[in-house]
Amino acid sequence: MAKVEVVMDERTLIARHMLNLRLVKLSWALFFILVGGSWILEGMGRIDNAQKWALIYAGSGAILLLLNLLRIIWRLNISRFTVGLGVLGLLFGLAKYYALGDFSIWAAVVLVIGVFMLFEVLRR
Repeated sequence: MAKVEVVMDERTLIARHMLNLRLVKLSWALFFILVGGSWILEGMGRIDNAQKWALIYAGSGAILLLLNLLRIIWRLNISRFTVGLGVLGLLFGLAKYYALGDFSIWAAVVLVIGVFMLFEVLRR
């Protein structure tokens, strides 16, 4: 059996790169809308400071996870780092919103890094 290797031409590679760039720009735009909107809501007295940060953390995590979901749909390379940050942000935001005690972001970051390292070792 012969191996068949699919080679993309230069146009296809450029198109995929441009699509990925547009997705990243979309993610940044959504992030700035999220931060600006949460600051406005806090200024209007609709939410307090803790709710604002919970909204920013959870929203940022959701944006990163949606970015990688769109990358999967369009068969682009995903970033495991942003998937980890997305999960971390979403979980941290939910923990902050529901006031689940003094939740340390640094402990969660170290935990996520350790889990990713473990998966890399077990995958090979």
